[in-house]
Order: sequence, then C-alpha cells, then structure tokens
Amino acid sequence: MKSSRKLPLLVLLALSVSAVGQKKVTDFLEMGKDAAGIMTKEYLRPYGEMLGKSLNGGWYNSASIHKLGGFDLTVGVNMVMAPPSAESFDVAGLINTLPGNWSLKAPSVSKAPTAAGSMTERPVLVNDDLEPGVELPNGSGYNVFPMPIAQVSVGLPGHTEVSARFVPKMSVGNAGKVNLYGFGLTHSFKEYVPILKRFPIWQASVMAAYTHFGSEVNVDSYEGGTDQSLEIDANGFTGRFLLGIKVPVLELYTGVGYGSTTSDFALKGNYGSLGSNPIALAYKEKGLDFNAGLKLQLGFLALYGDYTFGDYSMLSAGLGISFR
Repeated sequence: MKSSRKLPLLVLLALSVSAVGQKKVTDFLEMGKDAAGIMTKEYLRPYGEMLGKSLNGGWYNSASIHKLGGFDLTVGVNMVMAPPSAESFDVAGLINTLPGNWSLKAPSVSKAPTAAGSMTERPVLVNDDLEPGVELPNGSGYNVFPMPIAQVSVGLPGHTEVSARFVPKMSVGNAGKVNLYGFGLTHSFKEYVPILKRFPIWQASVMAAYTHFGSEVNVDSYEGGTDQSLEIDANGFTGRFLLGIKVPVLELYTGVGYGSTTSDFALKGNYGSLGSNPIALAYKEKGLDFNAGLKLQLGFLALYGDYTFGDYSMLSAGLGISFR
C-alpha cells in the first residue's frame, strides 16, 4: 500500500530523481558543481519543457460559456509528448563549455539520453582528476508527460465564466510534497459581432489562464550530504481566442493564442564538499498555441478530447458533469 501511495507523484512528475533510470541525476555531481549544472540542464530539459507545456492545457472544452449560475466539474489529463529530437543530446557539443579538462573516452559515442530517452551504450567522460571517468546516466525511456487536471467553471454576469483548479499542498507517502493551483477567465464576444449573433450554432470567446505547480521530491542519495531534495516550481500562462460550432449533443472547438511557461529545478540541502544547494536550473518556453477538439454532451455528462500542435504536442482528454 505504501508503494501505491508514492506512484501518483512519480507518474505526475516523472521527475523524481529516484525514478529516472538505474543511476540518479545526482551522479552528475561527480563531475563537480559547475559541470554538473550544465549536464543536468540538458538531461532534464524535455521534462522541464513538457511540465510547463502541460500546465496550459485542459482549460476549456468548449468555445461557449455557462449561463449565470451554470457550472461544470471536469476531470482529465494533459498528455505531453516529446519529439524524438528531445530524447538525446550531443555531449561533444558541450565539452568545451565544461570547466576542467574533460573529453570523451570514446569519441564515437557522443550521444547521451535525456531523461525522456534511453540508450544501451552511453558516453563516458574522463579527465585527469577523475578515473575511470563518469558514465552518463540512462533516461527513463518515457517520452510522455501526464498531468492530471481537475477543475470547476462557473458562469458569471456579463457573459463571463471563471475557472479554477486546485490541489492543496500535500505529502505523498515518503516521496515528497506536491501542490497545484490555477485560475482562468473566459468572456464570450459573439454578442458584439452581428454576424455571429445571427447563427446560434456559432460560439466565440476569449480566455486567459494561469497555473502554478510546485513540488519537493526527497533525494537523500548523495553520499556525505544531508536534507537533500529536488524542488520544482513551474508556471504557465495562456491567452486564446476560441471558436466553435455547437449543435445538439456535439460541439467542435478550436483555440489559437499565446502561451508562456517557466520551470525551475533546484537541488536543495547539503551535498558534502559541493556545499549547499549546488544546482539551480531554469527552462522557459513561449509562442503561439493552436488546438482543435471535439466534445460529446450526453445530458449532464460530457466527454471531450483535443490535440495541441507544436514541437511538444499535447493530447487532452477527460469527462465532466455540466449544468446550464
């Protein structure tokens, strides 16, 4: 039962140091603090970028809004997929940026897996002070990132709807802590466009939303240190124009707009000779977003699914209950 309590956090993050391959992210610390920071940033990059991307998904499953007092409760998942190019990185291109006299033990083996990839043969880095060298850690082999989402939306006056998602800060067994919250606002503008008002099946609105995700994952795997953890702080903002066609039972919808995300990773605690808090990483993404989806309304029950296009594509799907 104890293991099953840990599983949701590890699946949710896919970032737990203890869950990424047979070797730990902290193995990079053998290279020294500065070199470890450079290598770890490339290793964790796909998860950092997928985490941020996942926060901006699942905010809507319709281009219409609830009437005053109407609401829906939705449970779903945002599944972000890493492209093949994000499953590995070229170590040879990083050698010159590493402090110290580092080189590849076998120059022909220069591709290393990221946390989202997996390789049987991996590069070994050597220098004059560290023998026989450092074999770079394997990845998890999981190139998808699932983010479960539960949220509620309520209709307000003035053709406006407010949405919220919230997970209070909670401990998940001995694995660590996690919390999530977000707020969104959607406003229908079809009432201001005469041609849209003539066709009831057409829906049009504009929305903006913000999501924050935080976690603290226990590490305690670097010898000679104490109180070690991996802290993750991620934020996502998106603003989109939504268009849709709504007929009985069925609705087609699409959204296009701007999204920005930040994901920060930090090793906290004492790491022996490396001192305290040795690594802090930051990932930022921004650009246009576009998705298209389908919603099936069966009385109070709604089923939906949509696909977001991009380098990191995303599939969002779920179900909910809806009134008015």
